[in-house]
Amino acid sequence: MTDLLAKLLPLGLALLMFVVGLRLRPRDIWAVFRTPKALAVGLAVQMLALPILAFVLGRALGLSLVMQAGLILVAAAPGGVTSNYIAYLVRADLALSTGMTLITTLLASLTIPLILALSGVEGVGSGASLAMLSLAMLAVSLVPLLLGMGLVAVFTPISNRVLKVMEPVARVVFFAMVAATFIQNWGPMQANLAEVGVAVLALNLGALTLGFGAAQIMGLSWAQGRAIMVEASLQNVAVALFVAGSVLDQPALTVPALIYAVVMNISALVQIALRSRGAALAV
Repeated sequence: MTDLLAKLLPLGLALLMFVVGLRLRPRDIWAVFRTPKALAVGLAVQMLALPILAFVLGRALGLSLVMQAGLILVAAAPGGVTSNYIAYLVRADLALSTGMTLITTLLASLTIPLILALSGVEGVGSGASLAMLSLAMLAVSLVPLLLGMGLVAVFTPISNRVLKVMEPVARVVFFAMVAATFIQNWGPMQANLAEVGVAVLALNLGALTLGFGAAQIMGLSWAQGRAIMVEASLQNVAVALFVAGSVLDQPALTVPALIYAVVMNISALVQIALRSRGAALAV
């Protein structure tokens, strides 16, 4: 069952990104880079503030060195691919969310080894294997995204019909992926919740707070702030698991990532529910 889920996961991620692409225009992405204030704020939260927060939490809560390193690894991971679809569901700035995911994924092969080395984690190599994974994850997100955007640009009427069909399918796939995350990680979560659960929860809530606070301080729009909150709070756990198990060969480092996978999905569902309730009240 686990092997089947692992094989279907990339297809599910690609489907979600295709639907995101059907909602984007090239001008939307270009606008993010043309006026990069929001992008710079988001990347500062995602790539600088979050690892620092993980380091502080690990020390303040007295985690073992292994759990501290695992928590920092989660914070150093790039934004999750599903974050773009969640940004779409909560009506955040979709172009900003997509831009942040692509940049953090592209730079992950450099930033993760650097952050882990600075935090004192031993065994960090050249990052060659991580670079290959980053490129693979970029392909899973970028190729279907471009296909969706291309369909909109060339065959707009057809893309509208495709979107109407694919949107409900994508919602089912998304919630199935969330359910699969709970099923796969429930055992490790129960076994290690007492040791590292508070730190993982604090990291997720801290990511949301950092995103919201930075957006408010820098005068960004609500949609931009929501995008940064989504991106900062949803990490690419698959990358963290790969680094811990395959690159560093330290399976114990995967524990915080496994728990975070559950916590961040609960957090995402809460954000979706709050947004849906707000939209209903506004009607």
